Amino acid sequence: MRPTQLIGLFMWRSGLLLAGSYTSFRIARLALAYLDVPLELEIGLGLVLAGCILVAVSLIVERVRDARDEDFSNA
Repeated sequence: MRPTQLIGLFMWRSGLLLAGSYTSFRIARLALAYLDVPLELEIGLGLVLAGCILVAVSLIVERVRDARDEDFSNA
């Protein structure tokens, strides 16, 4: 892979991570909007929930890839 392609891949992945992180954070804050907590606590909990969402999605994607690899190795 050429260096310019590698840089493009890194930029694409980082943009996807940024968009996913921000979307997860907004969803978490929306879910926490119904609780009567101070803004600082709402932001902190939103960040924690956003991190949990990203980790859960990452684990699901990894498990799907592992399952595909297991299917191909058994065939």
